[in-house]
Amino acid sequence: MNLKPTRRIALAVAGLGMATAALSGCLVADGNSQVITLAGSDTTQDVMAAVVAAENADTSYNTDPDNLQNVLSVETAPKVVPGDAACATKTYHSPAGPGETLAPNGSSAGRNALKASVQAGDGCIDVARSSGPPRAIPTDLATFEYYAFGLDALGWASASTKAPANLTLTQLRSIYNCTFTNWSQVGGTAGPIQRYHPQTLSGTFQFFRDDVLGFDPTTFSGVGCPASISTQENSGELIASNADQEEALVGYSMGNWIAQARGTAPDQRAGQTLRNLNGQNLVVFPGGIPTPNTGAGPVHESNVKLVNPTPAYPGIRYVFNVVDSTSVNYNQALRYVGFENRANTAENGYAMSSLLCAGQRQSIINSYGFGELDTTAGPNNVPGSHCRQFKP
Repeated sequence: MNLKPTRRIALAVAGLGMATAALSGCLVADGNSQVITLAGSDTTQDVMAAVVAAENADTSYNTDPDNLQNVLSVETAPKVVPGDAACATKTYHSPAGPGETLAPNGSSAGRNALKASVQAGDGCIDVARSSGPPRAIPTDLATFEYYAFGLDALGWASASTKAPANLTLTQLRSIYNCTFTNWSQVGGTAGPIQRYHPQTLSGTFQFFRDDVLGFDPTTFSGVGCPASISTQENSGELIASNADQEEALVGYSMGNWIAQARGTAPDQRAGQTLRNLNGQNLVVFPGGIPTPNTGAGPVHESNVKLVNPTPAYPGIRYVFNVVDSTSVNYNQALRYVGFENRANTAENGYAMSSLLCAGQRQSIINSYGFGELDTTAGPNNVPGSHCRQFKP
C-alpha cells in the first residue's frame, strides 16, 4: 500500500458568517457534548475537513458544543481523537503501532469501520466518508443512510506527452483490458502504456471498475501489457517516482484535481492533467479558475447512475457521508451531515437539515472542486434540501 503524506488542509470558509437563525427548523442539539468522528474516503477528506472546521467554529449552531474530528485516509503522524461517553480516546496512525488504530483508508474501509462501530455499540466512528454508492446488504448494514452532498466526476489523467487529448470510452476500456498497449493505437505518439489504478479499498477504484470500465482491470495483463499498478487515489506522486510519466494513465477525481490545481488542497498531481473522454472535458477555466464543467458540460445529476441507469456520459457520481440510524451518536451525526427526508410543514416550511444540506456550506463545496446539488425535490430529497438520501 502506498501511503499518502498527511495533508495540510487549506480551509476555505468564506461566507460562513451568514446568519443561521433562519434555519430555526433544523435538527436540534441534544444538550450533550459528543465526539463525532468521520473517516474513510480520500476523495472527500479535504472538503470534509473544511466542513468540520466550520462546524466546530459555528457556536450559533454547534451549541453543545460537539467536537467533530476528521480522520484522514492516511495519518502519517499519530492523530489523537478524544473520547466521549461512548468511545475511549483513540490514536489513528498509518501504519498503526502498539495501542494505535489504523486509519481507515478509502470509502470501503470507512464504511467497514462504521459498520464495526455500530456492531460493537462503541460510537467510535460516526460518519463514513464515501465516494462510492450504497453497497448490497450485508456488506452495508440495512440501517445505513447515504447523504450525497455534491457531484464529482471520475476521468482519466496522464502526464504523458505521448497520450492523446481525448479517448473514447471504448478506447479507455480497451487500454485497461490490454487490447491496446501503445499510445499510437489510440491517437497518440508511439510508446508503451502503463496502466495505474486507485487503491482497491477506495470508492474511486470501485466506481472506476464498476461504472466506468465495467470490469476489474487488475485481472488483465499479458505480453506487452504489464499488470496495472495500485496507487493512492487522486495522486500522481507514485507515477512520477516510478519514472512512468511518459507511459502512464490513471483514474482521477475531478473534484480533487480542481482543488489541487486551485491550492485549496495540497497539489499531488505531479504533472497529471485530466484529459477528455468521449470528446468532453470535465473541467473548464472561466477567468483562469478551474471549475466543474456543468452548464452544457457533462457534470450533471442526470449522468449519475443512481439517477439514470443509462447516463449519456460515464463517470459522474455523487460524494456521500454515511451514517447509521442505530449508531450511538446518530442524531448528532445527522445534525452535521444529513437531513430528515420528509415533508416538514410543521417547522414553518424549513427542512430538518444540517447546515451542509441546507446550503450553508456551498462555498466550501465549490472551493474543493465539487459540483453543487440544487434543491429539486424528489423521493431522495422530499423537503428540497441541497442533499440526497439513499439507502442500501
